[in-house]
Amino acid sequence: MRATGRGAGARRAARPARVAAATATALMLGLLTGTGSQADEDSPTTADLAYACRFPDSTGAPATTVDARVEVTTRLPGSAVPGSPIDAGTVEVAAHLPRAATSALFPDAREVSGSAALGVDVRQNKDRTRADWSLVTAGTELPAQGAELVLPSSGKVPTITVNSAGRVLLLGGEARFVLQPDVGAPVSLACSPAPGREPRVAEIAVPEDAAVPEDTRPASPGGDHSSGPAAREEAREDDVTLSPQEDEPAVSWPDECDDMPTGELDTSVSAPPPPYHFNPIPLDGVPMCAYAVGISTVRKQNGSMLINDPSGKPALMRVRGVVRSDLGDWGAEPGSEGFNQIWSLAEIHLPDARASFLSFGYLPVTASVTFETGKVTILTGQPHMNDPTSAFARIVFQQSLRLHDVVVNGTPLDVGPSCRTAKSFRVLLNGDMNSKENPYVNVFSGGLLTGKVTIPAFTGCGTAGENLNGLFTAAISGPDNELRMNQAPTCVTGDFPSGCPPVVPELPRLRPTSS
Repeated sequence: MRATGRGAGARRAARPARVAAATATALMLGLLTGTGSQADEDSPTTADLAYACRFPDSTGAPATTVDARVEVTTRLPGSAVPGSPIDAGTVEVAAHLPRAATSALFPDAREVSGSAALGVDVRQNKDRTRADWSLVTAGTELPAQGAELVLPSSGKVPTITVNSAGRVLLLGGEARFVLQPDVGAPVSLACSPAPGREPRVAEIAVPEDAAVPEDTRPASPGGDHSSGPAAREEAREDDVTLSPQEDEPAVSWPDECDDMPTGELDTSVSAPPPPYHFNPIPLDGVPMCAYAVGISTVRKQNGSMLINDPSGKPALMRVRGVVRSDLGDWGAEPGSEGFNQIWSLAEIHLPDARASFLSFGYLPVTASVTFETGKVTILTGQPHMNDPTSAFARIVFQQSLRLHDVVVNGTPLDVGPSCRTAKSFRVLLNGDMNSKENPYVNVFSGGLLTGKVTIPAFTGCGTAGENLNGLFTAAISGPDNELRMNQAPTCVTGDFPSGCPPVVPELPRLRPTSS
């Protein structure tokens, strides 16, 4: 992640990468999918894989590529039969990283824990599919000395079912790893298989003459999937099936992902108040993109509308990641407590939203809303390096709303082309790095963002001399309108792509309304 240094100055220089980590890359890889019947827990096999992990420097920007060794232990039978789920049992992954390269990640921590998301490429004949797994990294003590840091992870993984004969190959793919030190902010890492070496996790034979046992044969549609003496555990939603299909196209991502936005940051959301001493470091930024979807609640209407509806054609957020890094201290004296901040710039052109409400509690009103959104500033940091709970994430932008295509009680209402908020309003969203359910560690990892906005009065509403400004101001304008957004992990392009193509996240859940 960055060069290792000695003394307080070097530790402070390393701190921002803990928060920005994302560009980083981390180890992990292990996953698998298994073969024919239940795996034999007493016959584990281990694959030793080579990975390349990209570590950021002290500013949080991508810098050093570090070689990693990942041992993936599975419990797979040597052969399988078509139509029978392949169960890998409990998967164990031990990621080995050079200790010198990782010491700057956690300069003050004694232990780390976390989780991993692994991908495995499953191939048979010309068919292929992808399996995604989640593993847990138990608390691991950080060695004070030694040549390497070993991070063990384990977990039960979904099964894989093949429907034809032929050798099945399991190849390790991209791995993401989120580490939570006992002191400091979480670190998000990602790794990719090292070039030139096949990341083979396992190989399973599926013979032509393999018979499907009666007690393991898949149930017919609508049948009882739990019947039979050899029935396995209840099927998981992420179990996958490899069926004959056309070759998948090469992985690609939208052209917008390489087109980084330009503009000025809104530095008014900076956390540490003066007086403090810091050194802002301007950076070129990293090309990235991500989808962000959400729900906006109009308090006066006690209703909500979808923002960037994932079921339609959601807009992609373009990101210039890590355009500035702030290193600082709370005092001028040597050794005073430090802080760090990482800034990113984003841009998104949201599609129109369609909303329906019972205006004033009885009158059905439907309208389309156009969003005019300014440049987005994304800030993550930790103002008190000795207190991990002080870590924060803040996203801020200016926005205006325009109403059109209004229908009142089934009758169109001509509001004209300029029915809009009289001025733009500030949107400030916050992410919780320490959340156990949906943390927002940084722009690279994404997560849940929440906030409340005050919608200004409306102007320009009505035609032919009719003034409808008061109607919409009374029905919509005011404070405490909640906005909840889920940002997916970013697709990082460039010479070391990660997380591509970008994925569309689920909508965030609405919080229960208080009585």
